Amino acid sequence: VRSFHPHHGMTSGGNIILVLLAVLLINVSAFTSPHQSSSISAGSLFAKQQKKQSAPAGRNLVIKQQLSDMIADMAAVGAGAVAGAISRYQLGNIATRIIAEDKRLSGLTGWHTAAINIFGSFILGSLAGTPTIDASTAKPDAKGISPRMRLMAGVGFCGSFTTFSTFSVDIVGMLNSGKFVRAITYATANNVGGIAAAFAGFNMAKRMIKK
Repeated sequence: VRSFHPHHGMTSGGNIILVLLAVLLINVSAFTSPHQSSSISAGSLFAKQQKKQSAPAGRNLVIKQQLSDMIADMAAVGAGAVAGAISRYQLGNIATRIIAEDKRLSGLTGWHTAAINIFGSFILGSLAGTPTIDASTAKPDAKGISPRMRLMAGVGFCGSFTTFSTFSVDIVGMLNSGKFVRAITYATANNVGGIAAAFAGFNMAKRMIKK
């Protein structure tokens, strides 16, 4: 016959109670903590999502600004090129008509191209001697031209106003006709005259800026 020991019964019962309390505490913590952890995780996820969204938005703004600047620059160059090409065409027509009407000027046929190239070199030299300024940061009394204006006048206007290809074809035509002296004179006038005109325009612009 097994004897009954009260201490053993109470010990096992106390253990059972402790186990039940531990299970209850675990269930309570499991019920309450997900709300807190979910709120923390939700906040961190929202912050990460905002950061991810703001980074592409910033890059998009930069790309849009660069695209806008590129289109504006191309428009400026195009406008200057149209003006320069039309100016050269009209001056060539006027010179050709004047020479055709006066036989004494027949020796100047084709020389209007040299005159246009020399004048265009003077304009480009003047632009080279003029500083570039940023209208948003420059002082009110600053002298110069904007980068876009330089593109329009230099690359656009002077690029289409002057013509090296026509000059080259004129030289070939003179050489083919046996007019060697005239070809040499014409080439010298274009090159030396163009360099001298660019030098004069550059220095003139420098002196005007210093005043």
